Amino acid sequence: MSKKAIVLQTTLELITKQGIRATSLSQIIKESGVANGTVYHHFKNKEEIITELYLMLTQDFGTVVMRNIPKDDIKKQFTIMWLNLFYYFVNNPLAFVFSEQIARSPEIPQSLKDKAREYYADIESYFKEGIRQKIFKSYNTLVMEELFFGNVVSLVKIHENETVKLQEKHINQAIEISWRGFLKDNTIIR
Repeated sequence: MSKKAIVLQTTLELITKQGIRATSLSQIIKESGVANGTVYHHFKNKEEIITELYLMLTQDFGTVVMRNIPKDDIKKQFTIMWLNLFYYFVNNPLAFVFSEQIARSPEIPQSLKDKAREYYADIESYFKEGIRQKIFKSYNTLVMEELFFGNVVSLVKIHENETVKLQEKHINQAIEISWRGFLKDNTIIR
């Protein structure tokens, strides 16, 4: 792992444990074991580290969701998108905590959030296409994306809680409930 990657990983670990404000640049340097000069070679300050980490993870989310999406079957696309995000979060708990606590934090400037939206362009296009085909209700696509994301997050939380042992049938039920919420005509079974 490169020194820059070590700094980013250390920052991710620290801010998911204690938050952005409580994480100082000196702590990042100390915990990463990377020399001051090397850290400053890659980053001017803590804000620059947070910005790069935020954009990197946002790009990762957007890429993961759209991985292995088939052509022409909108329901199968939905299912795969859902499963991609679910298993990404289950297998990457720090990314999950980051997405829940940090990415939505008021400490991340709106301009950075706006810049990161480009990584969700394919997801937005998916929902726009569903609306165009009159499969989905004609809602604001940002709202649709957030509700899609929220449904996945809810099931990840159930998985983490472990009071309910999730089985494949539960995951499929969650996907079906989520899917039906977007349908223009809920009586249509696709």
